[in-house]
Amino acid sequence: MNMKRFLMAVAATLAIFSCTEKENGNENGNGKPSGKENTPITLTADTTTPDMSQDTQQEEVLTLSWNATTNMGTGARIEYSVLVDMKDGSFETAYEISVGNTTEHSFTAGELNAMLMDEFGCVEDETVEMDVCVLATIKNDEVDDVISNVVTVTLTTFVPKSTSLYLIGNATTANWDLAYAIPMTPIPGEDGGYSWSGELNAGEFKFMVWNDSWEPSYGPAEEEGKLYLREHVKEDPNDPESADTYDPKFRVEEPGTYKILVNVENLTYSIERTGGASCFTMYLAGTAVETPLEMTRLGYTFVKAVELKAGNLYFSENAEDNGKHYWAAADGQATSDGTVSLSSGYKWNSTAGFHHIMLYIKDGKEKANFVAAQPYEKLYLIGSATEAEWTLENALPMTKKSAYVQEWEGPLKKGELKFSCDCQSDWMGAWYLASEAGKAPAGEAEPIIFLDKNNTQTGQMGLREFDQKWNISEAGNYKITLDQLAETVIIAKQ
Repeated sequence: MNMKRFLMAVAATLAIFSCTEKENGNENGNGKPSGKENTPITLTADTTTPDMSQDTQQEEVLTLSWNATTNMGTGARIEYSVLVDMKDGSFETAYEISVGNTTEHSFTAGELNAMLMDEFGCVEDETVEMDVCVLATIKNDEVDDVISNVVTVTLTTFVPKSTSLYLIGNATTANWDLAYAIPMTPIPGEDGGYSWSGELNAGEFKFMVWNDSWEPSYGPAEEEGKLYLREHVKEDPNDPESADTYDPKFRVEEPGTYKILVNVENLTYSIERTGGASCFTMYLAGTAVETPLEMTRLGYTFVKAVELKAGNLYFSENAEDNGKHYWAAADGQATSDGTVSLSSGYKWNSTAGFHHIMLYIKDGKEKANFVAAQPYEKLYLIGSATEAEWTLENALPMTKKSAYVQEWEGPLKKGELKFSCDCQSDWMGAWYLASEAGKAPAGEAEPIIFLDKNNTQTGQMGLREFDQKWNISEAGNYKITLDQLAETVIIAKQ
């Protein structure tokens, strides 16, 4: 411990009896004569029993005040810190709050509660006595730091009221990755009220209080319209054999756009489907392909890369060629014209070659886009999981193995990853992205999504903001194989 910290600890221990003083002509704490006495600090609190509860969570319940000390005429800067420790502690490992050159500091009940739980390991509904003092650090080695008297306050922890709420689950774009949990919007004037509108896929979801912890969470209760609060992941967190507690989830059977209202105070919810895409599968069909090819869905848009033959094309909801169809608007229509009809029965005439194809199916705005292309000669890795981080000029090049396949092998860190096709400096350009946000690599071939953000149709289809990345959760050496024709990638740890 350095000399100033030693003085702090000793003085704080003694301060319960008297304020620290420096006498004229005596040696100061640095072994140097101060020549005169500094101004002691007297700390006062407006209460020693702050009101700690959910109702006062966001209210100031404790205010500390103290007088200013001096810099002994040195002109040195003075900075104050509030130190908090368990009663009769030494302050050597105190929780320190820097407050600059102010002489007052207030705490809300929520701040005190979080400090007790996070810094001192207190549990809910625990009453503890805490010692508080103020340290003045004088930025000059010729002048001692000054420490106030100690004030003892009695605090009781409580279960905090939620001030945030998130959506998570495989029905959402976040999947089950907490880092991508989707924040809901607080409802003004409604205690505990939150709302969210957006698209949900078929699958499950629930509500999370935090985006870095699996507890507490909310799911459906047995009574319709009521929430069930899950407070603990296991009955006994210290027992690895302990079973998880009851964890109900909401089930989305029909994909679409939804409006969700939640009140965690009243434990109520409502979920209303407000619309959505009319189809959730789509196949590229016609004589230009050997067999109907399933496309990848991005909201209202379906995408596919394919090597076409000269022939005709249309879109079918199912591989069996039944259900809804999307046709060309005119007989013999070229793929340069993306106008769509829902009833004509006409097909597009296609030329042979590699194409990127998009179909947008939002009601009244249907359109198709056929882009003749060449596979990229060089692809690049970029992201916090790479040595390049997010600096595009340092992106890591892949090695071309065939016309469509490229490989890379090397070390990856924990972090995010995506693939640039052109390293365009404005971050537009063409990209290969993950099929879902925060996708953990499967170590085997899995879908990859191509988007050229410079393409006008991409913007019209609302896809320029689409930016789903892989999440590398374990550092190590990886081999990556990306196939532009199959639209697959293998990200395998070696």
